[in-house]
Amino acid sequence: MHSSPTISSRWKAALLLLLVFILGAGCGIGGGLLVLRRFVQRAIAHPGESQAPVDRLIDKVESAMVAELSLTEAERSAVHAELLQTAAEFKLLRAEVWQKAGSGVAGCLDRICKHLPLEKQEILRKKAAERLGPWGLLGSENP
Repeated sequence: MHSSPTISSRWKAALLLLLVFILGAGCGIGGGLLVLRRFVQRAIAHPGESQAPVDRLIDKVESAMVAELSLTEAERSAVHAELLQTAAEFKLLRAEVWQKAGSGVAGCLDRICKHLPLEKQEILRKKAAERLGPWGLLGSENP
């Protein structure tokens, strides 16, 4: 009878440890997603922005090439110009794709609204703008 409380205490301690672990993991993942969501939204919605992901990638590629190939100043300058041109082309392509995606979403929303009464259309458009606006869709420019 005396060993029963000891086992019970061990189980309670183990369950408490498991609960703390689960809560810690949940908070860490949830907090990380909040931070990453904003970063990803900015990268997707504003592809032409300076220091966009493609700019950081180009910087890393250039640094690696300079270090690994021992480029001269003239070679480095030429490589830099080519990488900048590629980054600019990529940004234009991403902007074009995102513009087409926005048009597609707006068209879909218009088609759906044709099947709804006016008051539901207004609610749907408001909710869509709230959810899709931060992603650069539906013409919203939220940073």
